[in-house]
Amino acid sequence: MSKDITVNNFIKFLKHEECSSFLSDNFIAFRCSDMNIIKNKEDALNYFKGFKNVDDISYKNEDSHYLVYYQIDDVKYILKLKFDSDYLIESMVEEIYDESNIQVVLVIEYDGKQYYGMQKQDGTNFKSIQEEIEKSIKKMISKEVNIIFSSRTDKGVHAKGQVIQFKSYGIDPKSYKYALNNLLPGDIRIIDAYKRSQLFNCRYDTVKKEYQYVVDTGEYSVFDKDYVWYTKIKNIELIKKEMKSLLGTHDFKAFSKGEKDNTTRTIYEASIIEKGTRLYFKFVGSGFLHNMIRFIMGSLVNIDKEKNKSIKELIELKDKNETALLAPSSGLYLIKIEY
Repeated sequence: MSKDITVNNFIKFLKHEECSSFLSDNFIAFRCSDMNIIKNKEDALNYFKGFKNVDDISYKNEDSHYLVYYQIDDVKYILKLKFDSDYLIESMVEEIYDESNIQVVLVIEYDGKQYYGMQKQDGTNFKSIQEEIEKSIKKMISKEVNIIFSSRTDKGVHAKGQVIQFKSYGIDPKSYKYALNNLLPGDIRIIDAYKRSQLFNCRYDTVKKEYQYVVDTGEYSVFDKDYVWYTKIKNIELIKKEMKSLLGTHDFKAFSKGEKDNTTRTIYEASIIEKGTRLYFKFVGSGFLHNMIRFIMGSLVNIDKEKNKSIKELIELKDKNETALLAPSSGLYLIKIEY
């Protein structure tokens, strides 16, 4: 079954025609237009069975999601469908359609060494990437705008593909890119701009995130200290072998900071590229916990120094006390986010 078949079955269902199943057995939730959350699959189906006079049904693709538009009496709705690995509908979000609520999506890069992370620090004098962007948008359009961002990068972490969004106010995304690049500090840059629907969410619609961590095993340089982690690694082949244990879906509680209800994540790729004294660690996953990559890097370096249990053992133990070494933020880069 494909996404197109599933969406067409859903549309048939709205028209009260017979069709095959389209909701996943792993159905997560449906947020309807009055903002109620329906988590039961049968309750979600019953919601749509109650539709009267549904009309003007159409759909289109937006990244990995589908948007379904339909009208009931004089009210037009928009529904976002998220799919599971079997291309069945896993979750749904519905809102009353607002044609003025177009979202601007900006892809940004920044040098994080002068900033106290991505998120603004209310009540402090600490500079943040979010604050600098919001100030520049206000200068451009004379409006207070609270941006949504995809990843909360920490103090000193860099980005080549962070994603943010906010309401367009009728202005073309390319105009935001041009104007903001003339208003922002030189260590923050807009590299792409496009528009998305009112239901796009750069934080929750993520399919994959890619991070890079850079280690330099050579001589220390004051000019590069804010962009790499200077540390020695003796056995790169051992590190590569250990990284294979990261692949797949695991509970990464041992590699996280703070408490979070769900610490399970999926890692699709974990690899190393060697260039001279530089080691470029690549991590691609469904998402990452707070400080997860930095704790993984600290554990890998300690394994090389024979000071740590194996990655497999650390995952199984789920004990944060076993992953005490937090790699510095200077070597971490957010590379790319896929939707």
